[in-house]
Amino acid sequence: MTDAVPMLLWLFSLAWSGGVCLITVIRGRFLSGERHPDVEPVSWNVVYAQVASVVLCAVPFMAFMLMQHDIGDGMRDFYERYLIVGAGIGIAMVVLEWSLMFAQAKRAERAQMDRVLRGGIGRK
Repeated sequence: MTDAVPMLLWLFSLAWSGGVCLITVIRGRFLSGERHPDVEPVSWNVVYAQVASVVLCAVPFMAFMLMQHDIGDGMRDFYERYLIVGAGIGIAMVVLEWSLMFAQAKRAERAQMDRVLRGGIGRK
C-alpha cells in the first residue's frame, strides 16, 4: 500500500486541479456560445481552491521523498523515471487554472462595463 501513496496523491491533486478548471469554465460561461456573456468575477473560494491546488501539486513529490526508503525497488524506479513528467503535468494544470481564471476575470470586467453602459450597476 505504501508503494501507491505518491501516485494516489498525485491523482488526487490532478482531480482537484481539474475541478478548479471545471468550476472556472462553468462560471466563466466559456461554453455558452455568446460573444459577451454576463459573467461574475472569480469568487474568492475559487482563488482559495487554486492556492490549495498549488500546494496539493507538491504534496506527492514530498511524500515520495519522505517514503522512498519504504517503497519497493520497482515502484521507486517508476517514480524516479516519471518524476519530471509528473511535475510537468502538475505545473501545466496550475498554469491552465491561472489562464482560465484570468479569462473569466476579463470576461467579468467586460460584463461589468456593459452593465454600466446599459444604465444600471448590478442589473442584468
